[in-house]
Amino acid sequence: MRNNTPILLGAGDFVQGPGVLHELGRIVQKYGTHALIVAGKTPWEKVGSVTVNSLQAAGVGFELHEFSGYCSDTTTDEVARKAKAMSADVIVGIGGGKCLDTAKWGSEKAKLRVVTVPTSVATCAAYVSLCVLYDDTGSTIKSVFTEREVGAVVLDTELIATNCPSRMFASGIADALAKEPELYFSIRYSSDWEKSVLPDIGFEIASFNTRRYFSQGESALNAVKSNTLTMDVEDIACANIALTGMVSCLASGGKQLAIAHSIYDCIATHFKPQRAAFLHGEIVSCGIQVQMAVNGYGEDRIAEMVTFLNQIGTPTSLRDIGVEPTDGNLRIILEYVFQNMGIVDSHLKDLIEKQIERIS
Repeated sequence: MRNNTPILLGAGDFVQGPGVLHELGRIVQKYGTHALIVAGKTPWEKVGSVTVNSLQAAGVGFELHEFSGYCSDTTTDEVARKAKAMSADVIVGIGGGKCLDTAKWGSEKAKLRVVTVPTSVATCAAYVSLCVLYDDTGSTIKSVFTEREVGAVVLDTELIATNCPSRMFASGIADALAKEPELYFSIRYSSDWEKSVLPDIGFEIASFNTRRYFSQGESALNAVKSNTLTMDVEDIACANIALTGMVSCLASGGKQLAIAHSIYDCIATHFKPQRAAFLHGEIVSCGIQVQMAVNGYGEDRIAEMVTFLNQIGTPTSLRDIGVEPTDGNLRIILEYVFQNMGIVDSHLKDLIEKQIERIS
């Protein structure tokens, strides 16, 4: 199974709750006493003071590396270089998905452990061993996996409830909702998909998440809009980060055939102004109904999904993300999806081409 390579199901430690950021120093200390902190400017402004106090109380020295841009060879090489120059023994990533991926892949290059502190729940990047690599202009290159799991995730739900923009919270829900139909499609169609219990378990977790999102997602989003921490916020934050991250880990045994995420990759590569204006999960949201229709899901089920996405305010059409559905633009998207997913079957191509009209 997995060619005898380790199966990484997530983080060594997953610490969630209100105020757990105050425990960061103690958690980081398990991995060393010299930390390189990789953080975006805005996240550091929000949590820098608490972070410094916690690290100092635990006797952990640190240097700060301000992140900007993308998770690329350039940015991750710089993280690894700085970590080696200061003789760091652990890297701490603080911020959103691209920053955390940069910290993870930089730690891989430096052969150090990494601790992640997500300041939003817009993606599962804090938890999963997968990193999405871009070039320096923001075009998607490929996904890579670290050899070791994330050392620890520190998910402070008080921070999420009071500082995570509701738009990012909703985007994380939409991103996670794509997993179940994409996994179904991969298990059914992928020729090199791992035939084991692992992707099946991933599918079951993704299905569980979908039910939770439909029953608790809107309530959690409304609580975040009012800066209120509730059990629904706790549950959905956990689903966005840990459970969805686990799904990604379980699904890593073959080439995943993911229409919604391939549409995102196409937008990131060929429609950069639109990519800059919208969040990852918002763009993924646009393609979920296409994936469901290609899977053969019933119209009632697809309509339920579209209604829910509208309720949480994430896009359900190309126009919603600023892309005009011209014949030329649709052809760019279709050809990218076919190439990215390795689709050569003419029947499947025709099916996807027909169903993409849903978002045009």
